[in-house]
Amino acid sequence: MKIGTIYYLIPDIFRQKFSLRQFLRALRQGNGIDYIKACFKDRKKAVGGVKVFYQHVKLLRELGYNADVLALGSFDGNIYYPDITALNIRDFGCDLKENDVVVASEFFPYDALKFKNAIKIMFAQSWVFLKMTLNEQDREKSYRDLGYDYVISCGDYITRTIKAVNGEDCITISNGIDDSVFFPDPALREKNTVLCLPRKNPQDIDMIRKIVEREIPYVRFKYADGLDEAGIADAFRRADIMLASGYPEGLPLPPLEAMFSGAVVVGFAGRGGRQFMINEKTALVSEDGDCVSAAENLISILKNDEQKERLRENALQFVLESYKIDDLKDRLKSFYDMISDPTIK
Repeated sequence: MKIGTIYYLIPDIFRQKFSLRQFLRALRQGNGIDYIKACFKDRKKAVGGVKVFYQHVKLLRELGYNADVLALGSFDGNIYYPDITALNIRDFGCDLKENDVVVASEFFPYDALKFKNAIKIMFAQSWVFLKMTLNEQDREKSYRDLGYDYVISCGDYITRTIKAVNGEDCITISNGIDDSVFFPDPALREKNTVLCLPRKNPQDIDMIRKIVEREIPYVRFKYADGLDEAGIADAFRRADIMLASGYPEGLPLPPLEAMFSGAVVVGFAGRGGRQFMINEKTALVSEDGDCVSAAENLISILKNDEQKERLRENALQFVLESYKIDDLKDRLKSFYDMISDPTIK
């Protein structure tokens, strides 16, 4: 069976749904206007999982597949790929051919089920929401029980979790990083700078910073938020160290991109990040939320240039061997070729 068009479904996650009860509560708290704005104004922000959907579509087109992004809400979430114009469900509808494919997120597991005739793929990019996003009566079901034909994930830990919890097979298609965008430039690197992404557990960042600054007077903490891809790549290149403060994580992109850009990664792996954040080999990793340990690791590496450079070199070599964009392209080709011809292994 030759595959038709592959549609990656972008849920309407950028606009809060209006609730009269929540509005009245906000009104009593003096936040009524802010609540209305949240419900009726698009909030354009970068979301890693949406970025990966666009990335898949771009690579599948390069491979010769027909692939599109299909927005299910008013905003398509496209921050990084201006050459890709999303279709919209209002104009498009749910009537697809039997050889067309729809790809949904575990955050919105019922989206693909609206397309009764299509091949359905669940693409899980986290492990913590696998059951939480299902209706109560469906919590004991596998994705295939729900109506999906294939299950894929972006990381080994997610795949293992799906296998353990649902008892169903899942194929790992790990993320890839474009090394024409993310690459090191030692001439730009600012020694003893620590780059933080404040939207990832800011309270932990604050605690870690206070502990480190008490011990290391020459450290400089910098923050990056709301940057486009070129901007964040430049920030990673200039950083000596990147503080990975995110957890839980499926396969976290920021520390992976930081490694490609030559920054040493210290912090939390969110479980899923341990696929490439290997303690004392490619990074210094603490248990999620253990701010004291993360601060101690930061202090240690700020005092030890030899260890820092060893980790930097090991990390760059490791990620270049497994997470380049061409590797992702190969993984996508193998998976969709298999759907077209199930005899392919």
